[in-house]
Amino acid sequence: LGGGEIEVALEADGGRSCPRSTLTPVQPGVAPIGAGDVVVVSGGGRGVTAACVIEWAQHSGAKFLLLGRSVLGDEPECCAGISGDAELKSALLAAADGAPVSPAALGKQVRDLVAAREIRSTVAAIKLAGGDARYCAAGVTDPEAVAAALAQVRSDWGPIRGLVHGAGVLADRKIADQTDAQFDSVFNTKVEGLRVLLAALADDPLRLICLFSSVSARCGNNGQSSYAIANEVLNKVAAAEARARGGDVLVKSLGWGPWEGGMVNDQLKAHFARLGVPMIPLAVGVTMFTDELSGAQPDQVEVVLGGEPRPEALLVVGSEARSLRLEVAVSATTHAYLAGHRIGGEVVVPVALALEWFSRMARIFRPDLHFTGLRDLKVLKGILVSDFDGAGERLVIRCEQLDHGDDTILKLAIESADGVPYYQAQAPMAERPSTVSGELAPELPLTAWNGAPIYGDVLFHEDEFQVIVGLDGVGDEGIAGVVSGVHEAQWGWERWDTDVAAMDGGLQMVLLWARSQMGGAALPMSIGEVRIAELPPKGKIRCVARCRADSKTSGSADVVFHNESGERFAELNDVRVILRPTADA
Repeated sequence: LGGGEIEVALEADGGRSCPRSTLTPVQPGVAPIGAGDVVVVSGGGRGVTAACVIEWAQHSGAKFLLLGRSVLGDEPECCAGISGDAELKSALLAAADGAPVSPAALGKQVRDLVAAREIRSTVAAIKLAGGDARYCAAGVTDPEAVAAALAQVRSDWGPIRGLVHGAGVLADRKIADQTDAQFDSVFNTKVEGLRVLLAALADDPLRLICLFSSVSARCGNNGQSSYAIANEVLNKVAAAEARARGGDVLVKSLGWGPWEGGMVNDQLKAHFARLGVPMIPLAVGVTMFTDELSGAQPDQVEVVLGGEPRPEALLVVGSEARSLRLEVAVSATTHAYLAGHRIGGEVVVPVALALEWFSRMARIFRPDLHFTGLRDLKVLKGILVSDFDGAGERLVIRCEQLDHGDDTILKLAIESADGVPYYQAQAPMAERPSTVSGELAPELPLTAWNGAPIYGDVLFHEDEFQVIVGLDGVGDEGIAGVVSGVHEAQWGWERWDTDVAAMDGGLQMVLLWARSQMGGAALPMSIGEVRIAELPPKGKIRCVARCRADSKTSGSADVVFHNESGERFAELNDVRVILRPTADA
């Protein structure tokens, strides 16, 4: 239907819905985990997951089994009291007493030593915060190691009440550059790790399942296909677990944005800044975590934390020209209402629908900016849907951003599948919503309509496209009347960005003027400027078209639309029409 949504649900009753993130305040509630309850935390020994657990321990007083891949060995005496990568490497080299040590082996020694220090620090901090903790070296993809660790903690502490799956690894690459092994490492840590944990906890009286997902699962991210896929699986598993367990278990899948100090280097931090995604300070993130586990909003399973990227920023990487190509299939199956818009028996896509598609494309491409209208809209060739009741037509809508200094201008085009150009236009995008002057259009000197039928002569429109409700009159300088907008005309076929019914009705009135003053049937060929200040308004719409004949075969008009309150909400300026060569005068 011309939308750009990535995630679409086709419902059993024929409905179509597109999930959208909604900003929702957190409410207080009764936490499912309290003092003495046992919680298993994967990846909880270090990093942001550890920081979250430390904060949570202060609120809950729970006991935490931290699972991770690092093995806690004894720290070499030579490293006591020493920190810093270079200093530790120097101490280890000195202790080797001349024995050969490769740079790779030395680097691993330091990484293992630092990891062990961080894990021990996490355990101590949890205890200091009022909880209890122990660490077990067990990779989450190892069923036997996980089962053994859980059996031991049950024996020592009792039944397990909660699960936090925070383990994860990164291997960011473009799809073409990523190996199977890199994909498996990222995917299995998240997905197979969760499978192993849920299987090991199948008989435990769980009250909480919390999964660390990512905003990349919600929006995608260049170079993070494997990470996005893995985390989106977590989101959907969480939804399934919440349904299966009813209200007995609080289930959350937390789609984290990038953390300050998390798995984000300087290059990735700059990348997120370009996307418009704010970094999550550690203190803010741990508060978000404890708030979400308060238990007040169990229906909110998949939660995005920290903000979503601007979709347009995800379209390209680096300095590549930003562009987008979408397709629209038009047939009786997808656009049945177009059966009422035929010329000589052929279904023709109306100019107003092309305007609507351009509006959708512009809003999709730059959702961070406001669509205010179009300029230089040209009909290069009318779109005839020759096999409307069969295969129909597949159209291509293109958009690219032009370089105009501080201004953001989008170049738009509609083409056939094999590249035949139909329409083109430009869309200036703005930082703020546009306004259209609220003044009523000047009164025109009009003669009362002669009572002739509005439809059936030059107006070929049938069925729902007969939107002209009444005419005030017509004269040398224009035409005025009342038309039905999409709400009044009950055009509920799609989620409209523009008032397609009113726009088409306004153009129909211009064609009536051309019939009266120029003596023939005309078609619109271009619009100099389209200005739109709001989404389709409710109620009937008053339309005033100030028209002029430019030659014997062409004319132009400025069309103004007012809502029921008398406020101007849209304009079509410099609408150019030409007489159809085959029309009868």
